[in-house]
Amino acid sequence: MNSGSTESEESRENPVVEVIPLEGWRQILAERMLSSHLTYAEVSQMREIDVTELGSLRQSLLSRLEEKYGFRLSYTHLLIKATAEALQRHPIVNSSLVDEEIRIFGNINIAVAVALDNGSLLTPVIRRADQKSVVEVAQETIRLTEQAKSRRLNLDDLQGGTFTVTNAGMYGTDFVTPLINAPQSAVLGVGRMVPKPVVRENQIVIRTMMGLSLTYDHRVLTGATAARFFQTLENIIENPKQMKLGI
Repeated sequence: MNSGSTESEESRENPVVEVIPLEGWRQILAERMLSSHLTYAEVSQMREIDVTELGSLRQSLLSRLEEKYGFRLSYTHLLIKATAEALQRHPIVNSSLVDEEIRIFGNINIAVAVALDNGSLLTPVIRRADQKSVVEVAQETIRLTEQAKSRRLNLDDLQGGTFTVTNAGMYGTDFVTPLINAPQSAVLGVGRMVPKPVVRENQIVIRTMMGLSLTYDHRVLTGATAARFFQTLENIIENPKQMKLGI
């Protein structure tokens, strides 16, 4: 009796104002996330990377590309291109574990997470990102993002990804450790950019820093293998003039 009375009192004090059924895209997303969490041996590494020079490169290209092609080059576009180049140098990261076999793919197809207004998440795929110029990467990313938000994606646009990039920095997040997008072996989480005091050549200077996380399947990648890939990616981002932009 006492227990029922307490329950009734709690219901009156804190009434349920809405019930959202776990169905449709919510159910699909929930099932995929739980499957990823239960299937993968997930480990994350994090780095704070200096993106000052990347910002300078972007600034130097902004007006020229906008005038010629009609789009604004974003940090995400450059990060996708840098990630594709790092994957070229570390093919094992561009793989899937299938039927007790690690299958390394010849094409680097980068999925980009796109959050929709209703809370759902889609990951359209930029195929052969390593073979595309930064202009082509940007144009494809913009096209796929716009189609995702207007619900006009084809099923083919969502299939065949071999690595995922998800940017949570636009929401003020410093670090994010996303779940792996099955059947891939790794995902890059991108945090916000923040000016910070750092030491360079024994001097304290202000640099623009970004938090990155690499979450990977430990069954496929050892910690050392993942770290080497992360080091390569960091080097490309911090020294962006070495990037093969194709322009």
